[in-house]
Amino acid sequence: MSQFSSQQPSDILAHRVIMVAAMNKALEQFCLFGEGTFGEAISNAARPIADAVETDRILIFRNTATCGASSFNLLYRWDRSAGGQMFSDNALLPVDQLMTEWIGAHKHEEYVCRRLSAANVEDAAVLNSCGAKSLFAAPVFTLNNFWGAVLFLNISEEGVFFEDYSDLTLSFARLCARAMMNLESEHRLAEAEKRTRVMLDAIPLCCQLWTSEYKIIDCNETAVELFGFNNKHEFINGYSGMSPKYQPDGQLSHRKMQQYIDKAFKDGRSLFDWMHQLPDDTLLPVEITFVRVLYKDEFVIAGFTRDIRQIKKMESNILRLESESEKIYIDPLTGIFNRRFFDETLSRLMKTLSRSGGIISLLMIDIDFFKNYNDTYGHSEGDNCLRTVAETLTSSVTRADDFVVRYGGEEFAVVLPNTDEDGARLLADNMLENIRACNIPHENSCASDIVTISIGVTTGKVPLKSRADDFIIRADEMLYMSKQTGRNRSTYGSL
Repeated sequence: MSQFSSQQPSDILAHRVIMVAAMNKALEQFCLFGEGTFGEAISNAARPIADAVETDRILIFRNTATCGASSFNLLYRWDRSAGGQMFSDNALLPVDQLMTEWIGAHKHEEYVCRRLSAANVEDAAVLNSCGAKSLFAAPVFTLNNFWGAVLFLNISEEGVFFEDYSDLTLSFARLCARAMMNLESEHRLAEAEKRTRVMLDAIPLCCQLWTSEYKIIDCNETAVELFGFNNKHEFINGYSGMSPKYQPDGQLSHRKMQQYIDKAFKDGRSLFDWMHQLPDDTLLPVEITFVRVLYKDEFVIAGFTRDIRQIKKMESNILRLESESEKIYIDPLTGIFNRRFFDETLSRLMKTLSRSGGIISLLMIDIDFFKNYNDTYGHSEGDNCLRTVAETLTSSVTRADDFVVRYGGEEFAVVLPNTDEDGARLLADNMLENIRACNIPHENSCASDIVTISIGVTTGKVPLKSRADDFIIRADEMLYMSKQTGRNRSTYGSL
């Protein structure tokens, strides 16, 4: 059973943007920490990640196994309230047997997500042992050896971990682990070069290094894989041919890329969308982040490229869904709202107004002797008449919260939130006059020689547990009275 949360496409897109921004902030901390300690850098990197995944605690464990038996020490702990804490070699904290066995049991999984409300006995015991209600665990391997694990814990309430964002959470886990490995094994490297290697080797984002002369001098394996090259040498030599001549905005690709590199050297960073072109001519939309970093005693630009084909696809789907949802609530003949919109919106309004003790007015409207009109002029002219009436009624409404719907056939309804009796009566009179002013001939109407309407009006305070049907029935009763007393008029009755 999946223990990930699900979201609507729009939420997924918004959250992914937040995650990418958090990862960029974390990367910048590892790239640019200067005289400060590594502990300060990782603490500053942990906070934006923790905020993005809405977690309370981050733990980094290192595997210190001997003779094949798993054993772990806690290297780093970050808490939302207390901040971060590094544990030195002479103050490493051993991990209890329960957590040791649990991490060891899941070390071959890409990641593990558990929530207390859906946990089995073993998972619940681990969650309770560390006072967490949910966790996301990322095992880390290096050179096929199990290095350790990074855990994201939620303490106050069950966290919401999204499967679509696991790649970014894993990126941070591997970045932290790789950074610590470098601290342990590469003390002889210059600090600037070491930090750059951490970025290149640790993250699953495509990365390359640019000089101020717009030349690529290095890249990581992810970059080689993304563009389908065989090795780094091929990537460095072939990268310039991986963009079309012009970008979607009409600018020359090589000129535009130079501008972004110049901006990053000047401002420290730049973020932009880009269109690549793969060897098979497939277009590859990406998001690129340029960050100015030190490399071998000089500044270069580290470029991080993220494939956003899925994001673009989601954006397209969202627009399509929004377009389809609009069609659901629109009457195809008249172009105004339909009965479905009326039912759903009125129901929500009633609930809202019942809590505030507000009032609502409702108008039910019928075109007088419309069957006779259709029989006399034909259905095509009948459709034109319906469109004209719908347009006239809609233009008579001036407030943003008021709306007109085609209720069915030749019947319309008008909903007026927070409108009293006087306001409802005034609008009804205006609508009667505006329809008459259309001067649509109707020789077989018993009410007039032009098209007219009859209106039933009601107003009432919306009590708790009120029903929309009460207002509809009352307005229909008043509409019936208008018809019985000669039509071409409105009749009012309070609820």
